Amino acid sequence: MPGLHRTFSFLTALILFLVGQAHAGEVVEQQFRSELLNRNYHYQVYLPDGYAQQGARRYPVLYLLHGAGGDEHEWIESLGARQTLDSMIAGGQIQSMVVVMPGHLQGWWVDGASEQSESALLQELMPHAESHFRVLATRESRLIAGFSAGGYGALNLALKFPRRFAAAALLSPAIYDPLPPAHSSAMTQPPFQTDGRFDPARWRALNYTAHIDAYKRSGIKVPLFIFSGDHDTFGIALQSAQLYEKLRLHQPGEIALRIVDGDHEGSLWRAVLPEALLFLNARLLPPLAWETARVMSYNIRCGSCERADDVNHWSRRKLLVADVIAKSGADVIGLQEAELFQVQDLAALLRDFDWAGVGRDDGKEKGEMNAVLVRRSAFSITSQKTLWLSPTPDQVSKGWDAMLNRTLTLLQLRSRSTGKELNFLNTHLDHMGRDARNESARLIAKTVQNLGVNRPVILTGDFNAKSDFPGYTWLTATLRDAASVTRTPTMGGGISFNGFGTDLQPGNKIDYVFVSQGTEVGSHRIITDLYDGLYASDHFPIAVEVHWH
Repeated sequence: MPGLHRTFSFLTALILFLVGQAHAGEVVEQQFRSELLNRNYHYQVYLPDGYAQQGARRYPVLYLLHGAGGDEHEWIESLGARQTLDSMIAGGQIQSMVVVMPGHLQGWWVDGASEQSESALLQELMPHAESHFRVLATRESRLIAGFSAGGYGALNLALKFPRRFAAAALLSPAIYDPLPPAHSSAMTQPPFQTDGRFDPARWRALNYTAHIDAYKRSGIKVPLFIFSGDHDTFGIALQSAQLYEKLRLHQPGEIALRIVDGDHEGSLWRAVLPEALLFLNARLLPPLAWETARVMSYNIRCGSCERADDVNHWSRRKLLVADVIAKSGADVIGLQEAELFQVQDLAALLRDFDWAGVGRDDGKEKGEMNAVLVRRSAFSITSQKTLWLSPTPDQVSKGWDAMLNRTLTLLQLRSRSTGKELNFLNTHLDHMGRDARNESARLIAKTVQNLGVNRPVILTGDFNAKSDFPGYTWLTATLRDAASVTRTPTMGGGISFNGFGTDLQPGNKIDYVFVSQGTEVGSHRIITDLYDGLYASDHFPIAVEVHWH
């Protein structure tokens, strides 16, 4: 196909020109100590434009493997990967993705005679990268590609570990069968040596031909994009065609072969990279939209607990509580110790809020309630239920050694903008009964488990205990404490109970927000605002920004 190479180059240049004003992604240097290699392992990471601003979004991840004589800088400095990614992401041709470019000189990405390059990549590099950057660490969102020896490595990894990769791209892959040509670096480099000489048996044991039968038996098909120049000096055009023929009938429609005018050269790989990225991107799941909400847990102190002449009487505090909530921008607020008139006051002051909850003493209006305020413009309440924290949760009751009736409010909410749904739970555990607190936590954890995994879960509440109480362990076996998984540092200190300023003990945090797996926490803050020295409540509220699909 003469001239196709020039066409690719022209198209690439045109794309870069058209989106030359687009914001660029960032390339960062990373390293860690490799125990398998007994040295530092270096890699580069491309972070797409907007990565830093979108603190909860997770991205697909692409691993790019360099050739035998290269390092982690090869894809950026020689092949223009950064510019190509910038332009294609900005142009909407491919999803925003994180790209990891490891460096392993002469390793060929196999566990060869000298070093465990394959094991270091799978067991050390990938876990390190996928824990330090916000990537979707699943097969459906993980891609791999490589050129020359990197293409050899990418093919081996795709065939040996098909459950790890959604697709692979092989650019002039050095996949020689049965043996490399005499002028290939494979003949002299460490992975394939025995006693200082090239070992044909070792080559055959490590090459893809040793893995292809097991790959076919696995039943999992990894889509492959295969590319070569027609006069590649190492004869890779023929090798690529042979690989294509071996798999063409096994995975029809999921393998592509491109042979173009060119040699074994970087300009060719640079030119074809856009087409390879289009192939890979087409095998990813569509990007998921994230729902965002600001939630709050707030014990507002019962409205009838102070004398009328007390500075902390509700008639004076209600404006302060409403101001705290309004300034936080919270969309959903789990209230504790709320009496009916307090909830009505707040709904009237805040205006854009519906609410749900029942009195704990009669299931209607009598007694405190774990009410939930819901911003009307953000969410609709699709269902609501109240459970009593006792062995008979479906009826008004007191449980175990509790002094008072205690309840759990359960709501199903639906986003008005996206239609995404959310389970929101709010509770208040007993202040006296130790067994009651633990058994209540166990009951809540079981309730959450029975909700299933179709919707994310957020649990707010005053648990009347620090995190060392046994019930916390029950809850965190099912949910995660938002303070421990927030993407940004927690703010506001470690005190949630303040006793109107008379009981400010360090570490006295007894209020929590818990979230289910898969729910991202963008921020966690204890709000400690004062109003001319006055406290809005005897508890500080906890405000958390959450994100979910």
